[in-house]
Order: sequence, then C-alpha cells, then structure tokens
Amino acid sequence: MNKEYNVYIDESGDEGLNRGSKYFILTSIIVKKENDLEISKNIDRIKENLELSKDTQLHWNKIRGFPNKKMITTIISSLDIIIINIIIDTNKIKFIPSKELYYHFSSYLFERICWLCKNNNRIANINISSRGNLKKEDLKTYLVKPNNKQTNSINYNLINSIKIYPNKQKRLLQMADCCCSALGQALKYDDDSHRQYMNDLSKKIYKKNGNFISYGLKIVPKTNQLPLEIQNLLNFLGHKK
Repeated sequence: MNKEYNVYIDESGDEGLNRGSKYFILTSIIVKKENDLEISKNIDRIKENLELSKDTQLHWNKIRGFPNKKMITTIISSLDIIIINIIIDTNKIKFIPSKELYYHFSSYLFERICWLCKNNNRIANINISSRGNLKKEDLKTYLVKPNNKQTNSINYNLINSIKIYPNKQKRLLQMADCCCSALGQALKYDDDSHRQYMNDLSKKIYKKNGNFISYGLKIVPKTNQLPLEIQNLLNFLGHKK
C-alpha cells in the first residue's frame, strides 16, 4: 500500500476579475502523513512565541512586525514540508467567469500534487480551507469535466480524499495561510523586506532539477514577459526564469 501525504490548501487575495487584489494565490502545504502531528506542533510553538493561546487561530495578516513574521517563516523553513503555489494574475484572465476561477485553478494545484505523489509513491489526503461559496461536490464535478484539458491531467488514483475544514480546526491550514499570505504580500508590496519572508519559504518550494517555475511556483496565465513584481521576486531569490 502506498504511503500518504496530508495536503493543506489555503488561498490569498480576491478571485474577482478586474477588482480587488491583482493576484489570487492558491498554496498547498504537503507533509508526510507520519510526520503530520510533529510538524503541526510547530504552530503551537509559533503561537507561544507570539504569546497567543493555543485556541487562537494563527492568521498571517493579523501578525504585526517584521521580527514576528520572520520568526514564523524561519520556523517553517526548518520543517519537512513541501510548498506548491499557483499565482493567478486576475487582470489577465479573460475567458473564465469569476465564480469558476477557484475551481479552474485548483486543477493546476491538484495536478502538481499528483506529480509529487507519483514521484514519491504516495497518495494524497487533501484538506481545503473552507470558503463561503466552496462546496466539495462542486469542486469534484469541475475537476472531472471532460472538456477541461487541465483537469484531464490529474491522476485521480493518487487522491485518497478531499475534505473541507475551517482553518481553526487544522493547525496546518493555518501554516498554509502564512505561506500563502507571505507570498501575496511579497508581490503586493514589491520590496526587499517582504521578499525576505519568501527567501525563507523558497527552500521548501517544490522543484525539479533545481527549478521551481511551473512546479512549486506556477504563474498563470502564461506570458512571454513576467510582471515586474514577480520578476523582482525571482531575482531576489536568485532564480532564473
């Protein structure tokens, strides 16, 4: 029997087209199931450092101060996890309705999760942060659409389960929130202070032959010229397009 990964997915930004945030980001934290409990204890460690109670939900955007956020990314960078990000430039999406954006680009994330599972002989238990309009059955229906080329590349035999939880119920969903929001802020503010967080987290981004573009950092839609803030981030991380 294949071993298992536990996968935790959260999002950052506004998926509405031509309004709100420029980028909508989906991030997954992937851990070996046998390591899940020990890794999740680091969320309690982070809360203790922040003088928060264990019952308090860790939310990146509510943390104040560079040292506190740097402490979080430093701890995360030391853990046995893998991070996959899908960055959607909502200003350049033309043919996908806003209501389908989350479902459509989740397929890119699921595809890469399956690549990782196949390469490591594992199957995935997927845990998704709950959202007001997110329904598991709607997601499953969209992912198996026969006319969707992207979803056809997902190996469903490697997905053991899909479940939806409030972030407060799963500590590693709170870690996914931190990683996703850190990336969102690095792109929004486009300065070295915010890019420092990603310098830590980049050590955990899914790579192939040292390259994480299109693997752990998938940018859509694909363009010949990357937006300046993404290119600035890649340059800061020492990663060539």
